Amino acid sequence: MNLAFEEVRHGVGRFAATTAGIGLLFTVVLAMAGIYNGLVDDATILLRSLHADVWVVQQGTRGPFADTSRLDVSVESRVAAVAGVRRARGLSYQVLQREAGRGNLRFALVGLPWPECRDDAPPLVAGRGLEQAHGELVADASLGLSVGAKVSLAREEFTVVGLTRQLLASSGDAVVLATLADAQLVLADLPADAVRTERERRAERLRATDLGRGQPSLEGLLADPEWRPPALATPPIVAVLVEADDPARIGEIRAALAAWPDVSVFAAAEEERLLLDGVVEKPRRQLALFAAILLVTSSVLIGAIVYARTLDKTHTIAVLKLMGAPRRRIAGMVLQQSWAMGALGYAIAVAVGAQAFPHFPRRVVLDLVTIGAVGAIVLAVSTAASLLGVRYALRVDPGQALEG
Repeated sequence: MNLAFEEVRHGVGRFAATTAGIGLLFTVVLAMAGIYNGLVDDATILLRSLHADVWVVQQGTRGPFADTSRLDVSVESRVAAVAGVRRARGLSYQVLQREAGRGNLRFALVGLPWPECRDDAPPLVAGRGLEQAHGELVADASLGLSVGAKVSLAREEFTVVGLTRQLLASSGDAVVLATLADAQLVLADLPADAVRTERERRAERLRATDLGRGQPSLEGLLADPEWRPPALATPPIVAVLVEADDPARIGEIRAALAAWPDVSVFAAAEEERLLLDGVVEKPRRQLALFAAILLVTSSVLIGAIVYARTLDKTHTIAVLKLMGAPRRRIAGMVLQQSWAMGALGYAIAVAVGAQAFPHFPRRVVLDLVTIGAVGAIVLAVSTAASLLGVRYALRVDPGQALEG
């Protein structure tokens, strides 16, 4: 006699309902593991796609994705002059939210230098890369835009010319690529009232100086909307991406750049680690905590069910003992009952997840390693949950078989 088989045969409906409930719990556990992987992948996919050997950022900061970094554009040419540097590229990064139709578009705008960005285009699923210095965008498909769509930025119309897939920022927002000049134009954009107020303030400051009182014609120059005072700096960049002409010289380049007092220098692996330890560290811990709580809940639920059903079969177990069944076989029967619920519940979780996870607002990344690891955890949880039932079954007195 096999207790697990008898349980299914005599109570198919009850067993199916219980297994389905456990399967939904395991679905959430699997989702947590997939969201965890997706969180890590989203945080680093943009960084990896830029293919930089060394990151140069503002002194004392951790880089553009983990911290606020502002560098003068002149740093790019300074870095390019360092021995061993094959290419130095400025990078602009900002998160924007704009109204579009009945909803909002939230995305990370990444500015890459022209014309180098034509050779740095990520894999496209539709359209083409940036081929003009102004007015074009390449957007991630998750943003919901199509090739040819118009996006209003800095009071100008930009056209989406290409679509990528799974090019996301650390926040999970879709990435939109533009030329560095266009991204800086958006960064420097101010409302008309703010521009008018700033011009008036400059005129007031000019009148308060001897130069302004001696040359009143300068006020007319301030009022010219096409004139930009030399005192106003060019919009900054957030980082300079460095590519070495020889991987063996990366250490030499880092040492030379680290001697500069106005920048911090990180290797690509260090920048990725800083990002994971900073921006996504707390969400990762939270997801791990939720998954642990759900696993404990599943263990308690399976243990309670197995124990209750073992109690119901006290007489059957006593008969088996009276007939000389070994203790190992009796314990194995209870274990099989728990393993059956765990295995079927996990199969339900995988099947439900395959249909539901693609529709989650946050990307769920599941590979064979993750699925296998969660399956092993489910097996361990099912085994641990059965211990109370096994303990009871082994302590059943064979004499109870003779009771009414």
